[in-house]
Amino acid sequence: MNDAPVTTSPSVTPDPVTLAEVEFALFGIGPAKVAVRVPTKIGVEAVQTGRLVITDREGAPVAGLSVEDMRDGAAVAAPSAGDVASEDADLEEAVPVSGVVEPLARTADGDSDGEHRSGPYSWLRLAPGQVRFDGAAAVVGHDPIDAPNLDAVPPGQAVLLAVLDGPRAWPGPDGATVARSALAVRDELREQGLSVDVVLVPAPQYGDARDDAVADAVARAYGAQRVRPERTPDRDRLLAALDGQADMPVADWPAASLTAWRRWRPVRSERGVVVFFTGLSGSGKSTVARAVVDRLTEITDRTVTLLDGDIVRRHLSAGLGFSRIDRDRNIERIGFVAAEIARHGGITVCAPIAPFAATRARVRAMAEAGGDFLLVHVATPLEECERRDRKGLYARARRGEIPDFTGISSPYEAPEDADLVLDTTHVTIQQARDTVLDLLTTGGWVQPNVP
Repeated sequence: MNDAPVTTSPSVTPDPVTLAEVEFALFGIGPAKVAVRVPTKIGVEAVQTGRLVITDREGAPVAGLSVEDMRDGAAVAAPSAGDVASEDADLEEAVPVSGVVEPLARTADGDSDGEHRSGPYSWLRLAPGQVRFDGAAAVVGHDPIDAPNLDAVPPGQAVLLAVLDGPRAWPGPDGATVARSALAVRDELREQGLSVDVVLVPAPQYGDARDDAVADAVARAYGAQRVRPERTPDRDRLLAALDGQADMPVADWPAASLTAWRRWRPVRSERGVVVFFTGLSGSGKSTVARAVVDRLTEITDRTVTLLDGDIVRRHLSAGLGFSRIDRDRNIERIGFVAAEIARHGGITVCAPIAPFAATRARVRAMAEAGGDFLLVHVATPLEECERRDRKGLYARARRGEIPDFTGISSPYEAPEDADLVLDTTHVTIQQARDTVLDLLTTGGWVQPNVP
């Protein structure tokens, strides 16, 4: 056993919220001290070396953390809905390491190792140390600019539109889409003779009181005063309008902002959707899912992808076992791919067992960030699933030959939020298939082009 002291600083890719907090600190606005959850081994090494290297989702170094302590659990902020923890850290064995965020050492060409302005509208990422807007009225947020905020700007006062770009607690357009719409709003206001500027700031959305604190800090850092409107726009009506169930609230958002909302949430016939089947082994979910995909391919021109549990296990999740952690990872990988397909307007049909409610909720959040999500519970009883078991897996599980077998030695948490419940005991595959297709057609996601 090698007990030699560690001399090289370990690295970790944190969850999206923590990564955004690190970037917010680097921007010179957020708290300099940040807590990062890491595997215990990495935490010990970070304490020994006094430093932890923070990397982005692609593994590129972003910042250093001058480690002050470990196990300061109170300093760890809960991730926002929809955020999936880094696969570098098994959460059951993770510890929080806290310290001060520091820029990485500069290279020979004068740039910081972690200093990169990649991504759309990188030229808008101007930190308070680079630019000031003293006395301006600041509109700050993750959402497209709304009319109540603009109406609250004092006449003739300069305006700063500060777009926050980071993981969201509430689904909505991404930072690039919001930035594009903000630039259009800027140009329109400039034509009216106003002084208007736009900046793009890395910051997470928490979905609680911390969001106000973040917005205030951003405005203050640029020397501006945050606008506080007397009313809020009707977001519920907006979402209903995007689903074709209400008139568009044109009085609450400028045209460019409504375009951004529509870009994020197209009409349902063009919007991506994840149809997620869940159920016990032998319930019929894979058979019904394949039948749905086959029929969709026949009746619609939309792109349809099947992510079946067994196929995913052989390719996307090869090497994973059946422990709770590995099962979660398998479902999250399915969810990630499905959500990306939906984000680009495709239909994804998934058919894993997905026994755990919390994991299904994370997949739902990933999908709804850029599309829709329909949960189909194939609730065929355990007794029927065992009767159908031609491979004898249930019998082996009952003899203790297969550990952690869902429904026998590992729990299946029946969904309480299913959009559709099927029991294939007394219905044919075609009847079950047509029930799912009816959900898709009546909901507007599919418009059949054949009888």
